[in-house]
Amino acid sequence: MVQKKTMKIALTALAMGLGLAACSTTPQGLDLPQPTAEAELFRSEMVIDPRDNGLTWAQQNQLAAIATEYKSRGHGPLVISYPQGAGNEQAAMLAISNARSFLYEEGLNWQQISGGAYHAEGQQNGALIFSFTRYRAVAPDCPQGWGDMASEFDNQHNARFGCFMATNLAAMVADPRDLIAPRTMETGDTARRQTVLDGYRRGESTASERSNYESGAVSSVGN
Repeated sequence: MVQKKTMKIALTALAMGLGLAACSTTPQGLDLPQPTAEAELFRSEMVIDPRDNGLTWAQQNQLAAIATEYKSRGHGPLVISYPQGAGNEQAAMLAISNARSFLYEEGLNWQQISGGAYHAEGQQNGALIFSFTRYRAVAPDCPQGWGDMASEFDNQHNARFGCFMATNLAAMVADPRDLIAPRTMETGDTARRQTVLDGYRRGESTASERSNYESGAVSSVGN
């Protein structure tokens, strides 16, 4: 009787040990699904009428939209191609000059704007073509169905873990190129740095001044 009881205790301990060993098994293949991005060409055509004198309201709205898209997701130069050999080639060249000035006023540097030409012989009114490289987010392919999770005794990674989080990230990211590589750091504000150093050398506080609106007090009633 004592021998049977001892055997039962030993088997129970062995089962518990195997269970703990299964729980402590190091999961393999934890490469969670990640969103990525691929390059694509942004292209916008602007019709140029030789009778126009300067940019029309519609053309200005188009340029404003192009500038907004380029500043948020554009990479590389913004190329403006004119119709070489077309009947409106001279008018297109003038429109390029106006477009460059407009884009500069929208916040683009001259160095970001480039030029080019495409063959348009035989065309009466060739269009200006604005193009640049941008990136499109690509979400991972999430498998369907979870399967029988109760039978996963080896504590291994499921292909669906983190997949929909990666899908949401691909849908929310502002510039999909951030999914490939981090952005380069901008140059520091040397003028502000010198102001802080001068104040420090004079023994002044270098902390930012706060107004009464930043006190955090909800109400002064009862004080």
